[in-house]
Amino acid sequence: MHPQRRFVRFVLVLAAIVLAVFFLEFLGEWLRQGRPGFDALFFSGPNLGKPADFLSPTARAYNNILAMVLATIALAIPLTANMYTAKLIDMFLRDRINQFMLFFWAILAAHVIFVLYLSGPDFTPAWMIRASVLGAILGWIALVPYFYYIVRFLDPTRILARIKDEALEALRQAEQRSIAVRKAQETLNQNLRQICTIVLKTIGRGEREVTLEGIRCLQDILQQYGERKARMPEDWFNLAPEHFVGLSAEALALLHEERNWVEHRVLSEIFLAYKAALAATQDVISSLSQTSREIALAADRRGDDKALELTVKFFNNYLRETVKRRDLLATYDLIYQYRLLADALWHRPALLRKIGGYLLTYSNLAEASGLPFVPQIVAVDLGWIVRRAYERHSEAAAALLDLFLGLKHDGERHLTVKAKLILGGYFTQGDHAIEAGKLRTNLASVPTARLRAAGDDLSNVEDRSYWEVTDRQMMFEWVPPQQRPAVQAFLESIQAA
Repeated sequence: MHPQRRFVRFVLVLAAIVLAVFFLEFLGEWLRQGRPGFDALFFSGPNLGKPADFLSPTARAYNNILAMVLATIALAIPLTANMYTAKLIDMFLRDRINQFMLFFWAILAAHVIFVLYLSGPDFTPAWMIRASVLGAILGWIALVPYFYYIVRFLDPTRILARIKDEALEALRQAEQRSIAVRKAQETLNQNLRQICTIVLKTIGRGEREVTLEGIRCLQDILQQYGERKARMPEDWFNLAPEHFVGLSAEALALLHEERNWVEHRVLSEIFLAYKAALAATQDVISSLSQTSREIALAADRRGDDKALELTVKFFNNYLRETVKRRDLLATYDLIYQYRLLADALWHRPALLRKIGGYLLTYSNLAEASGLPFVPQIVAVDLGWIVRRAYERHSEAAAALLDLFLGLKHDGERHLTVKAKLILGGYFTQGDHAIEAGKLRTNLASVPTARLRAAGDDLSNVEDRSYWEVTDRQMMFEWVPPQQRPAVQAFLESIQAA
């Protein structure tokens, strides 16, 4: 339920309960005193002391309410804004509930003072007094729900939700041509920056839940934009250069031509978060890479080729950043996400071939940067991609196999040898004689003893789960029992040759 509707419902329910209790108390006293008439119960003419007796405490009660509320706001809002985003102050001031409650208490407090001023020995403003009493009761009833509302308002996940809703509203208005395109673009860019600011700050403080919620907000904005993109006005794709500081004129022209400046904007924010997370929390890194993969698949489902290619390019940015920082675990995770992405893009052979080439490029870069195990991880995953390409009869299958054959297997690259044996077993079992022959020729330079040791390892792995808890959990060397005879047959064919 929306926070504003929840607040209104809370106030109404609490008011109904409190007023019912008050009425029952009154009813008991009224019956006990013999059911006195209206004149005995309420002000009905000039009264010398009665109004002042309770209007002064009522005014002090309003003062207390305002003091508590304003003190809470003066402390909580700036502190929270400093922790997350300065936009919170503007959000608080524009919120209808906050505006109403502050004006409600302030006006009723002024009203009590005005009534007290009017009351005298010869004049009793009876209905104004009744309104003051009822307002004071309602003001105190609303106090606790409003404190609940403020606390929820300051919840960072709700701050993110409000910013996301504002961004989506700008997209909706731009789609319906109800506001100027430039204004909608400015609103969207401001909100994207604010979400990224919150994500970056929470990464630094280790607030993982808020960080992940911010990432989901960016993904939701891009997802809903993708659904609206075809209906956006033509001027929408004329990007504002001030939102892309640092990009060359050629890069801006390319974004304009490919009509994907929003995707570039969102993915750039995610990339900033990724670089910040590399030095912080691993689960955030995994979430960011998974989010990027899901964004790519959403673009694929929409048939947005340019947005899909842009997301793949950002994947390469992630890989370069992890290699540059020599973060083996993050590289391991990214390669796995790339493998899952490639598996879903089997119907795009040209892009699939590019992804295979990218994996090979960054594996070589990782090895040159002092991460010798990365090429072996690439061998396992690229071998898996090749097998899936052949299973689905992808046009990219042969090109991917050629890339796989280019992986070095000399020295201590035992896992690469095993990956090639596993793929050779698949080709042998699947009656791909030509492909099996290529692999056989490729492995001919490997000493027999080393091949036999690798084959024994593949045959003797009984537990498919790695002995430590990892993201993938599966052993790289695991071969299902029904496929092991094919691997051994392929190994024997190499030795026989």
